[in-house]
Amino acid sequence: MKIAYCRVWDTEYPRNARIRAFLEEQLDAEITITRRREGPRWRRMLHDLRALLFTVHGRRVYILSEFSLPYVAVVWAVARLNRGVLVADGFVGQYETMVEDWKKARPGSLRARWYALVDTMACALADLVLIDTRVRAQQLAAAHPGTDVLSLPVGAPGWARPATGTAADRRRAADEPLRVLYYGNYIPLHGPPVIVEALATLGAAVPLEATFIGDGTLRASIRARAAELGIAGQCRFLEPVPAIELADHLAAADVVLGIFGDSPKARSVIANKVWQGLAAGKTVVTRSSPALEEVAGAVGESLVQVDGSSPAELVSALAAALRSIGEPGPDAARRSRGARGVRRLRIRSLRRETDGTRRIAVARHARVAALAGIWQT
Repeated sequence: MKIAYCRVWDTEYPRNARIRAFLEEQLDAEITITRRREGPRWRRMLHDLRALLFTVHGRRVYILSEFSLPYVAVVWAVARLNRGVLVADGFVGQYETMVEDWKKARPGSLRARWYALVDTMACALADLVLIDTRVRAQQLAAAHPGTDVLSLPVGAPGWARPATGTAADRRRAADEPLRVLYYGNYIPLHGPPVIVEALATLGAAVPLEATFIGDGTLRASIRARAAELGIAGQCRFLEPVPAIELADHLAAADVVLGIFGDSPKARSVIANKVWQGLAAGKTVVTRSSPALEEVAGAVGESLVQVDGSSPAELVSALAAALRSIGEPGPDAARRSRGARGVRRLRIRSLRRETDGTRRIAVARHARVAALAGIWQT
């Protein structure tokens, strides 16, 4: 099966990397990737058009990558010209990201309506829309009747696994600080302001060392706020690191922090780092979400959910959770159960991916047959 994976921003991003790996390993798919290009808009558009018209000509499946929904109409046209089908990954919706998370536009404004239109076009034009949780799949299907939606969990990459050797045997002594790890972009969805306030709330109750890894527009303000709160000495702010180094940071951590944003998306997703932290056998603390029911039963106490009706309540809840976790010595049984649970979920999601691939194939053959009939007449 020849597949075009269109406008990929980062080939190492877990979402598209995992889907591509499955298609290549299980179906022997021949995948051609077109990359998003940096630079002026006109140059990016020229690059995209050239790649779509010539580099991926003749494919039977066109997958639009997770950050590229604004290009859905262009990729749809290319797919139809090649008698192929379009699969759109709705993992990062325009309206939820730009309006609800980033608040780049007011609800009801022209820009907000444009973002909503992009999401609607993706659902209307794609033969299949991918999403990451069953909760979001239900929401998407309800908002866009007639859309064929498939939930494919984000899952965890192979490098996210329990530590081995001396790292696996480490027990935190009573006089050692609790090692807390935050990684990812500094964006509203992840709620870094909540995290830094919660760490300061702990005060001297729980000695801790917090490592922040990543970049983003909120990073400078978060670092400044940590200094204002008097916890700069307990926090390390590192630049983004390769996956292999991230695995080392995971191994050294006692607790991995998930997301703490206050948007509808924050309450309906399971973040990459939640999957990765659980797969590495760590205790993960994140905001409660109906979507977490997909994993909660399998991972047990490794997953700690917190919530609050206001930012202040959420800060208090997170601080209380970290305080309760701060007992010396990781729970080996809990760590093992969490990792095993994620492995079981990975197998289950592979089955769902297999089902999704069958649906792609069925849609492809039906669409090709229909178009062939139209063109012959």
